[in-house]
Amino acid sequence: MDWQWPEVDALESQEKWNEAKSFLLKNWQQDPTDVKVTIRLGFFCWYLLVEEVPLGVGNVDLDELATILIQATNFGLANLKDHEEFLWIFGYMISLFPYYFGDYEDWEEKGKLMLRRAHELCPDEPVYQYSYISSLTSDDVELKNGFQQLKTVLEDRFQGKGLLSEYFTSIWQNWQGI
Repeated sequence: MDWQWPEVDALESQEKWNEAKSFLLKNWQQDPTDVKVTIRLGFFCWYLLVEEVPLGVGNVDLDELATILIQATNFGLANLKDHEEFLWIFGYMISLFPYYFGDYEDWEEKGKLMLRRAHELCPDEPVYQYSYISSLTSDDVELKNGFQQLKTVLEDRFQGKGLLSEYFTSIWQNWQGI
C-alpha cells in the first residue's frame, strides 16, 4: 500500500496534530471502508498516545484520541478483518501496547493472532513475516534472519513523510540485532 498522503504528511511533519486529526477523522467518517484512511487514523491516534511525552503533545485531547483509536479498531475488526494491511498494522499496535485497547492479556493475544493472520494471507511479505516472528520470539538469530529480508523492502514499502512511514523506517533501519 502506498502510505503517502501529502495533506496528512504535511500536517504531521509540521506537528499540526489537531488539524491532522480533524482531516483524518473527516475522511474516515466520509468513507470508513477505505483501508488506508482507517489505518492512518488509527496509527495517528496510537502514535500520539504512545509518544505523547517525547512529542510534547500538549494541546491535543488524548481521551478523544483514545476513543477514536478504539472506534477505528472496532470498525476494522468488524469490517476489515480479512485485509492483510489492517491486520498487520493494528495487530502490531495492539501486540506492542495492548493496554490502549482494553484488557491487556486478551488484547495482547488478539494482536498476535492478527499478525499471524496477516502473515498467513501473505506469507512472502517480509513486513508481515518479521512482525509475526518478532511477536513470538526474542531469539536474536531468528529475528536477525527475518530482518535481513525486511531490509530489502523497507525503502519501497514505507515511502512518504508521514508518521507511519517515518516510524517504521526509523525503528527498522536502526535495528542491528545482537
